[in-house]
Amino acid sequence: MRSVRKKISCIDQAFKLLALRSHSVYEMCEKLKVRDYDSGVIEKTVERLQKLGYLDDEKYSKAYAMARVERMRLGPKRIRTDLTKKGFPREVVSKTVYAIFGEDESEMKTAILAAKKKLRTLKRGLDEGAVKRKLFDHLVRRGFSGDVSRRIALDNIGEISDE
Repeated sequence: MRSVRKKISCIDQAFKLLALRSHSVYEMCEKLKVRDYDSGVIEKTVERLQKLGYLDDEKYSKAYAMARVERMRLGPKRIRTDLTKKGFPREVVSKTVYAIFGEDESEMKTAILAAKKKLRTLKRGLDEGAVKRKLFDHLVRRGFSGDVSRRIALDNIGEISDE
C-alpha cells in the first residue's frame, strides 16, 4: 500500500512540475530524485509520462531551441551547448541542431539578424576596426561559427549597416 502511495505521489509531483513548464527526461529525473523518490518509482513515472506524451525530448528540444534562436539570436554551437546542459541525449541534440540550422544559409540569416541588433548599440564613438572586432566577438559568443562570424563582421559589415 505504501509503494502505491509513493508512485501516486511521484506522478502528482511530476504533473506539478510539468504544469509549470516542459522538462527533458533528464531534468524530470533529477527533480524527482531531489524529492527523495526511489529510482524505480522515478523510472516507472517517466516511462508512463512518455507513453502519455507529456515527456517528449525531441519535441521539447526543438521548441526550446527555436525559442532561443528567435528570442536571443543564438547560433548552432550555443544551442548545442544549452541543449546538452539541459540533459538531452546526444542524438536528440544533433537532430535538433540540424533541423534548425541544417543549411548554412539558416545560420547566416540568424547571424545577420544578431549582427544588425548589435550594430545599433556599437557604432557610438568607435572606429571601424573596433566595431568589427566587437561584432565578431559578439557573434562567436552567441554560438556562430568562426567562419560565419568573420564573413559578417569583417567582410559584409557595410552591407548589414546600410540596411
